[in-house]
Amino acid sequence: DGRHWPERLRVGWRPTPTAAAGAEQSASDRDIVMVSHWSSPEAAAQADLAQASPIAIARRHLSEVDVAHFELDDVISRHTDDEPIAIRIATGRFSRPGADTEMQNLLRQRAPLIGDEMAEAWVGRRLTGRAIEVTFVSTWRRLPTDRPLEEAFWPDIALRYDKFVVEVYTTVG
Repeated sequence: DGRHWPERLRVGWRPTPTAAAGAEQSASDRDIVMVSHWSSPEAAAQADLAQASPIAIARRHLSEVDVAHFELDDVISRHTDDEPIAIRIATGRFSRPGADTEMQNLLRQRAPLIGDEMAEAWVGRRLTGRAIEVTFVSTWRRLPTDRPLEEAFWPDIALRYDKFVVEVYTTVG
């Protein structure tokens, strides 16, 4: 039943930070990310109630599940038949009022300039207590040759955040 599935669903994994530091890795030493894009908050809630959403399924099979909901205001989708090989999540936190709006505008302006290695991207924000987080989530059909995914694409933007984190995951088909 299509009513219980997001418009887009991407799943990825990466070694946990401790496993990446050189310790022997097991299947439990992996961080998993699920990025879902729903037609509406109501559609996501309906799928959760029916226990058919990706997050409900993850909760049945994983011992630890953290959820972060972002309100999307811009989606970039490039037509391609290539499946993404990587998911990149860059998130910054602001405490200064109005800084999030300025940041979202900068991201909207610069994101279309990224090469065609990027398949799709979302710009979003959420409130976390008194702070606001702005995120730029992107999927990649090829690794870019002009920049590493693990670093800030635009250092002048990254410096404006109170806190800035980039996470990169290998997609699961």
